Amino acid sequence: MKINITLHCPDCQGTKIKRNAKKPYGKQNYLCKKCGRQFIGNHALWYKGCHSSLKQKILLMLVRGIGIRDTAEIEKISIKKLLPVLLCFLHMIQPRRQYYDCLEADEFWTYAEKKSAKLWFIYACHRDRAAES
Repeated sequence: MKINITLHCPDCQGTKIKRNAKKPYGKQNYLCKKCGRQFIGNHALWYKGCHSSLKQKILLMLVRGIGIRDTAEIEKISIKKLLPVLLCFLHMIQPRRQYYDCLEADEFWTYAEKKSAKLWFIYACHRDRAAES
């Protein structure tokens, strides 16, 4: 039994695709005749960095205090994939009340793309003293 799978270009969604040699690690490379983009046909099957649920997992791990390198290792993705997710996340959390009796803040820094682009991430959490007693 023969199964036909129609490949679509990731950029223009065109279907006029031709084979374009193989990558050094053995994956088939394809070329879109419409826009000229080169891509790997089954990239979504073997590289976890392109899955849609990855962004939520990265942000959840950041909130839970897991570091960037640990997150990349746990999810089996590169740090270059992880950093743009953090850089594009511009959500401002609204405080639930005006005054907090005990607030802990922490920060960490990392580089984005090059050593001259140093970025600081600052986050804070509320510790309820009544719950600790």
